[in-house]
Amino acid sequence: MDLAERIDLMEKLGKYLAGDSEKLIAASQQAYEKNRWFTQEFVDLALKNISSRFLNRYKLENWVTYYNLHEPTKAKTVGVVMAGNIPLVGFHDFLSVFISGHRQIIKPSEKDNVLITHIIGQLTQWNNEVATLLKVGEFLTNCDAYIATGSNNSARYFNYYFGKYPSVIRSNKTSVAVLTGKETYEELSLLADDVHSVTTPGSLLGSGSGFPRFPRAQRRTPSSTASKICW
Repeated sequence: MDLAERIDLMEKLGKYLAGDSEKLIAASQQAYEKNRWFTQEFVDLALKNISSRFLNRYKLENWVTYYNLHEPTKAKTVGVVMAGNIPLVGFHDFLSVFISGHRQIIKPSEKDNVLITHIIGQLTQWNNEVATLLKVGEFLTNCDAYIATGSNNSARYFNYYFGKYPSVIRSNKTSVAVLTGKETYEELSLLADDVHSVTTPGSLLGSGSGFPRFPRAQRRTPSSTASKICW
């Protein structure tokens, strides 16, 4: 499968994720049943963003052109350890390896293994050559390189096992928005959407006394978000 065929396949996947296939709907429901943080609202948001931001043909072609991407002289095998805090959080790692023409063995998180497994199955159904490039496995041995994402504790193990190979290892990250109080309603609305688009256990949103509340955050209920709002 050459680069043009891989781009074609990713474009097809983008259209599939933006559609209303019964199989995709069933996979989304199964993902929620396995991980109750993955409500339909947030799964749909992930699928929409992946489809429009990652799998748009124009963006894919510009991406590979920017990096002057060509077929690898010798395909390598990359082990990919995916996190599971939001739906399909490891998709871009999968996409990067796939579009480059290298093989990959994916170890998805138990919290987020339904959707990525469904996607791989769908790709294989469309083109059986995908099976030579993509595998899901529990053990990532004999790989040439690794991409691994997890907690600070997991990263210590990743560094121990994978550090001697070419690798990208990610641990916990913290994002901070510094507000002056002069933000517009629209800016605060966008920030509120961003904050509440990630439903993970222990998320914390805080502010100093008297700070204006996010306008849309007040409409969220405990059943629709896991964030704890402290004013």
